[in-house]
Amino acid sequence: MSLFIYIMTAHKYRSGVMSHYFTGHDSEHNYKEIEYAYQGKRYTFKTDRGVFSKDRIDYGSAVLIDAVIKDRSADAGGDFIDMGAGYGPIGIVIGDVLDATPLMIEVNPDGLLLSKENASRNRVAAEVKDRSEYDAHAEAFKPDFYVTNPPFRAGKDVVLDIIEDAAGRLEDGAFYMVVQKKQGMPSYRKAIQESFGNVETLAKDKGYYVLKGVTGQF
Repeated sequence: MSLFIYIMTAHKYRSGVMSHYFTGHDSEHNYKEIEYAYQGKRYTFKTDRGVFSKDRIDYGSAVLIDAVIKDRSADAGGDFIDMGAGYGPIGIVIGDVLDATPLMIEVNPDGLLLSKENASRNRVAAEVKDRSEYDAHAEAFKPDFYVTNPPFRAGKDVVLDIIEDAAGRLEDGAFYMVVQKKQGMPSYRKAIQESFGNVETLAKDKGYYVLKGVTGQF
């Protein structure tokens, strides 16, 4: 993430005006194809300049994918939101393994196009929308669960907005977020507790924590 210079305010993130991290939309495309293996299956993803972790699936996303799949293995199917989807690896792998339908939300225009292409190439039925369209039709999206590897460099207000969005949209479901301790894990854990009335550390791996909050069960 340090390779990117963040220039977006929380308001601009919500409105979908700019990318998560600025590299310059006038720069030439630099498409790459990367692979990711999970449970014996290989997934291929097209990436580009200006999207997060374009050279490989980042470790935090891998920890989140594994934790969510293990937690929901007995409750497959349904619909879920992948907030801040980037080029789509989290939503696509979880959707494929759990036979669930992802709604992938992204503000980076290149990320939106890549998510659509990557869902198609990996044969995962997915909806892909920008954040402004998602916010404009809030009542239409009531997922079974909600996952995110948030854009922490966008600032704490943006991450807190994602937590609040999840708590508002989930009627009877689970929220999953990956965060490092150095990124403020204790404060985000507290925020999930306040928004959901509960919080659990579902997984911990090399400084990455997967936090979970549930609605409709308490």
